[in-house]
Amino acid sequence: MAAVCWSRVRGEDCVRVTGPRVGAEVRVRPRLTDVVGEMPSMAGEVIRDGGDVCFVPRFGFVDGMSYAITVDGVDAGVLSRPRPSRRATTDVVEIRPSARRVPRNLLRVYVRFSAPMSEGYAARHVRLLDDTGGVLTGALFPTEQELWDGDRVRLTVLLDPARIKRGLAPHREAGYPLRPGEAFRVVVDEGFRDAGGAALRAAAERRYDVGDDERRRVDPTAWALHTPRRGTVAPLGVGFGRPLDHGLLARCLTVTGPEGQGVDGRAETGPEERSWRFTPRSPWAPGVHRLVVDPVLEDVAGNSVRRVIDRDLTRVEDDPAEPGRDVSLSWPA
Repeated sequence: MAAVCWSRVRGEDCVRVTGPRVGAEVRVRPRLTDVVGEMPSMAGEVIRDGGDVCFVPRFGFVDGMSYAITVDGVDAGVLSRPRPSRRATTDVVEIRPSARRVPRNLLRVYVRFSAPMSEGYAARHVRLLDDTGGVLTGALFPTEQELWDGDRVRLTVLLDPARIKRGLAPHREAGYPLRPGEAFRVVVDEGFRDAGGAALRAAAERRYDVGDDERRRVDPTAWALHTPRRGTVAPLGVGFGRPLDHGLLARCLTVTGPEGQGVDGRAETGPEERSWRFTPRSPWAPGVHRLVVDPVLEDVAGNSVRRVIDRDLTRVEDDPAEPGRDVSLSWPA
């Protein structure tokens, strides 16, 4: 039977397994007693160290957390890391969308933190509450894999699509998570732990009013384009007419110059994610420029340039657009 313990290898914290067979499969999972189901295995590297095997995680172990170790599918033990007293230094920087009113079929919310965070806490420390403080039961999509960006500072929180899409059993049985005319709050409590295991400095929340459904495809040809003059560094301005998805806006809009090359500059999302502005680092060159739109760009309800997420099959205008083609808007500079 393999024995496991905390150790270090090549200067990094690891789980050391003594006495495994050659080529043994070692898996390490966070162990959360109040989470239903098994947490996914941690990503990491297995290193031979003499006759032992050492598991080095891609992201560090979290103080105060317990970890279950299996060797070749057999439970080898549970290791717990002590939690030293740490001063809280991490905050919630923002919660998006930033609009006061969102559609009933809102699909996702983004929470950005001031420092990298630990995994395994979102289900317990991010909640949707009504104005009386009651939890909107079943509003959030239950998932084992938390949706983080590469730096683990931005968390994507999904509302349950099965309750939003008409015709599915959860929608028929429980209805929409949100109700028009009724407010709700996204609350992140201070129990959420940062990458070092410390709690947040304070809880954070954002309140939203709920409006009607949004069931239109995103249509770049309907956007208001405020074009700059050539030879200046005046910004290109784009008005969307409705809030778009903040996370996708960061990567779905690009500006190209007369030769088709990308224009270097700074992009900014406007209030309530209803507009976008691009300021070039060098003056605009003479010739035709293009704003290139990736068709995966969505609004806050998940409708994209390509398709309506919950379309009415009787509406021809809701038929999906041709896949794989960018949309471009041009203007002469």
